[in-house]
Amino acid sequence: MKKIIIALFAIVGMFTFYSCDKELELFPQDATATELGFNNIKDFTDAVKGIYSGFRRSGYYGATSAAATIYYGPDLMSDDVIINSNGRRSRESIYDWRHDEDNSTETFWLSAYKVIQRSNLILENIDKLEDGPDKDNVRGEALAARGIAHFDLAKFYAPSPAQAGNSELGIPYVTSTASDARPSRNTLGETYSMILNDLNTAKGVINADNGVGRLNKAAVSAILSRIYLFMGDNGNVITAANDATAGYSLASRDEFDDLWRDEIESPVIWKIKIVDADNINIGVAWLQESPDGIRSEYNVDYSLFQLYQDNDIRKDVYFETSAFAGIDYNHIVKYRGRATGNANVVDAKAIRLAEVLLNKAEAQSETGDDSGALATLDILRAARYEGFTSGGETGDALKDAIALERRLELAFEGNRFFDLKRKGLPVTRSDFGDQADGSGEPAEFKVLDAGDHRFNMAIGLSEINANENIQQNAGY
Repeated sequence: MKKIIIALFAIVGMFTFYSCDKELELFPQDATATELGFNNIKDFTDAVKGIYSGFRRSGYYGATSAAATIYYGPDLMSDDVIINSNGRRSRESIYDWRHDEDNSTETFWLSAYKVIQRSNLILENIDKLEDGPDKDNVRGEALAARGIAHFDLAKFYAPSPAQAGNSELGIPYVTSTASDARPSRNTLGETYSMILNDLNTAKGVINADNGVGRLNKAAVSAILSRIYLFMGDNGNVITAANDATAGYSLASRDEFDDLWRDEIESPVIWKIKIVDADNINIGVAWLQESPDGIRSEYNVDYSLFQLYQDNDIRKDVYFETSAFAGIDYNHIVKYRGRATGNANVVDAKAIRLAEVLLNKAEAQSETGDDSGALATLDILRAARYEGFTSGGETGDALKDAIALERRLELAFEGNRFFDLKRKGLPVTRSDFGDQADGSGEPAEFKVLDAGDHRFNMAIGLSEINANENIQQNAGY
């Protein structure tokens, strides 16, 4: 059978939107089928569910068979993990920064644009609904999802606006389901202008509460705080963070393990709901349980492991030191799964209150508000350290304390690589090996220099071949 190259703008042939008890298939290039698919609020609600199923796709927040899974790939490229020499050495080319157009983040590219395409299909038909709160909320969810997916793509494939000029290459910002579209890449300035426009418009119309697993007003504000931080726009980080926190609370030390087992909801502003039936095991990327013990693909690097103090609850919840094949390793068990159900199945925490507070603290410190930044940081630290007493840091010491807590709190959530990228810092791995005491096999490739072209991922050959207007990133 002839192999069909499926690229970003060739995936419009069929979309599957999930309702509670059936699948609704829509063919956007067929006007009759589209009319049949969008008639009432239930049809649009079912279509919105299809957007969230898109976020669960392989390469996005879903299965980790793809190297660029947003919860996984960025950590492999950072200095927080080390490959386990007793593992399967999966995705080692990503870990070694040997990704190119033949071994890139292509699955993520396609999955993110699938979310965008589903959002656009809703937005193109939204005026079939009567004006009112229901229409506004559906529009808000679709706009928010479209903006988030474009931002996630821009993080991978384009420079950070904090380090680059507006005229540099961004990504194609797609607002149509036209099957014959072959757009070129927008500039970085255009890309981020449209991301912010979608999200700020969504914030004005989306519901304050849509239930667990769906975007709402606070979630949009939380994501905006992340985007503004990546852009270096500290004033707007603070504003967005303030708008995101109402109704949410940090997990206490006693609740922290419950957070990662999905037994409490309030610390998570937006999550991707995953149930056993989805057969999505996001934790398997880090570890697999076996009769011989935990077999890890990657372990926490010993230099990072040493930064966790013994009175830090995260050390107990994130790691387990135990033997596999007779060798002790510091295993990452953050996504081990729920107390019951399939192993390694757990909701993906897309953005938590803890990150929003860290975004705000960093922005406050960068704008010279040391007292405000310290107060914000201490809210988090008091919930993580037993017997916590504030260090009273100011100036550079405060900035360092915020950066440390950000690294410790958000480890293995796809943040570290992008934090280094937006700050213009290199990836510098330690000389430690993969075993629990720092001995064993060290990383072969230790430094990715600041500004190296590999901070921007290669666009896959399938997309390059299918769209003559797509320009590859420099260096590939």
